[in-house]
Amino acid sequence: MAPPTDQFASAPNPNSLWTETDQAKYHEAPADPSRSCVLGLGTANPETGLSMEDFGNMILDIYGYQDVPLAKSFVERVAKASGIKKKQVVASYQVYKDNPCLQGFNESNLGERFRIYEPATMETGQLAAERALSDWGGDRDDITHLITYSTSMLLSPSLDLRLLRVLNLKPTVKHFSVSLLGCHGGVNGIRTAAEIAQADPNNRVLAVFVEINSVAAQTLNPANPSADLSPFLVNMLFGDGSGAVVVGKHPTKKETSILEVHRSQTYLIPDSSTSIGAILLESGMHTTLEKNVPLHVAQHVGGFVTELLHNTKLSFANVNWACHPGGKGILDAVEKSCKLKPEQLQSSRHILGNYGNMGATTVLFVLDKLRRDKKVDSTIHPWTTALSFGPGITVEGLLMKFGS
Repeated sequence: MAPPTDQFASAPNPNSLWTETDQAKYHEAPADPSRSCVLGLGTANPETGLSMEDFGNMILDIYGYQDVPLAKSFVERVAKASGIKKKQVVASYQVYKDNPCLQGFNESNLGERFRIYEPATMETGQLAAERALSDWGGDRDDITHLITYSTSMLLSPSLDLRLLRVLNLKPTVKHFSVSLLGCHGGVNGIRTAAEIAQADPNNRVLAVFVEINSVAAQTLNPANPSADLSPFLVNMLFGDGSGAVVVGKHPTKKETSILEVHRSQTYLIPDSSTSIGAILLESGMHTTLEKNVPLHVAQHVGGFVTELLHNTKLSFANVNWACHPGGKGILDAVEKSCKLKPEQLQSSRHILGNYGNMGATTVLFVLDKLRRDKKVDSTIHPWTTALSFGPGITVEGLLMKFGS
């Protein structure tokens, strides 16, 4: 990997891109106005919250494995070792009772899953977007672009089009939807929004991430349950949530820069294409998580962050780590391989412990926690590295700085 450049800064004379009207509008720009900035940030979860013990008992009950010692002991081990204390889910006990077709192995139930996913996605996605817009404080008529990300299912008309309407955005907003990208979608989405913002100081990009993973839950093969316990592992690790950001550059005096986006970097880990994956079948989404994922992360994350910080005078010790908590094993791998102190991943572990792995959305929760903690904790650094990992295995990174 070549060292990254400062991608998110304009040409030496950014005013050359502006009309006189633009210059008048943006005269209250910050000291470094050429950076793309996160101007608003919001998150949301479904109402149903369960402890990991209760969630484990629920899936054993609804799938009929409560009296199967192997399955029960496996779920109990995962609950204790996952680092997750509780999480929020759409697919509650009542949802399964109302939709018994979700309880069978390889049943053709994709239609039922879509019918549960659609309203839940719209509800939590709209709520996160509204919170980000409120946090931004601008006029939603100034939103120029809308991007949506969701790995847990598909919609047509797509999620971006649906949200554009319910959020009462202008019909001229440029919009597109990204589906099935994976857990690295959060950093990918912020980076993409930052790149769009660089094209024009008038651009205001709303990026919305919605993951309703519980609707994709799968059961074991009753003919040989011990052959593959991974469906229960995936069910236990993943939670549901949504997040959104508003991104732009040259903030007006009514806007506040939460985080400046200074650099981005992407790396595809060699020989890891089968480690993380998913396939959408008639029986729903089937996810693959191989045991070697933490090992791959451990072998490459140190060099990745070293190059992200190249020529910055920053080190592993004096940046915040907003690491996607894909699981306790992932965070342990990052901590050990990068020789971090336990407190450096405290925000990521807190989000994992209270929400589980919410896919692409999760890193937004980590950034939001760091933002809130910074108001009361003087040990939070000005600079932050945001990291996420997804299929490929793809590593995505951002170097960000808290606004004034």
